[in-house]
Amino acid sequence: MVLSVLPSRAQKIRYTPNFGAAGKPSVNVVQNSSFDGNPAPGEEGCFPWKLAAARSTTVSVARLKVPPKAREEYEKACEAHNKNKFEEAEQHARRAIQKLQDYSAAWVLLGVILEEQHKGPEAWDACTRAAAIDANYLPAHLCGAEVSVRSREWEQVLTSADLALGLQPEGDPYAYYYRATAYLHMNNQVDAKKSALQAMEMDTNHNEPSLYLLMAQIYAREGDTAGAIAQLQQFLKHPSDRQQEDAARQFLAKLESQASTK
Repeated sequence: MVLSVLPSRAQKIRYTPNFGAAGKPSVNVVQNSSFDGNPAPGEEGCFPWKLAAARSTTVSVARLKVPPKAREEYEKACEAHNKNKFEEAEQHARRAIQKLQDYSAAWVLLGVILEEQHKGPEAWDACTRAAAIDANYLPAHLCGAEVSVRSREWEQVLTSADLALGLQPEGDPYAYYYRATAYLHMNNQVDAKKSALQAMEMDTNHNEPSLYLLMAQIYAREGDTAGAIAQLQQFLKHPSDRQQEDAARQFLAKLESQASTK
């Protein structure tokens, strides 16, 4: 199973988390960096990671000089993206960039849109361009981590996650989530569990079902069938995407079958 934060609509049969309404995450990196709180208005509000505007390191310096026409194209890209009109969204995002080459948020959004169209290499280029423009722009590194998860480049996932953590002294839940996913697929259960638990500690209101899925996989790898079953049961108590729920039920049935034969 490959976990990522992008909506399952773009991932076909992949087993992925669904963050909040319309596949959007509920993350606040202000104060305690928990998964709770209100999303940022403006550019960051269109990303699959909801980031609070008050954190200066999450706001690109380039947004201070975004001309109206570039912002207009960005808003059109965001609207099309939210309606799953990815080709149209890509066109508007590229037009926004044409009007402002150093538009970090537009490069990140373009990366997200391209990844949802399964254009991995192009998506990676867009994410890295955003990071090159503004190395302190948190979404650029989350973008790189997300694209790297999709391509199973686990070392790169760790690199991008570590860069994101370097911008957040108190930690960042998405960065920990990406680290846990990478470590899990690198067969490093100890560090995977450590990072996943750090992400869960930030989810003080238990708003993110995806963390239960991740912990279930970690417990299953450890041979803790009971622990994995408990995590899957918690996940199924929360509304989620139908494909994710079906995959979780299949995983749960398999584990319960294994438990009954012991």
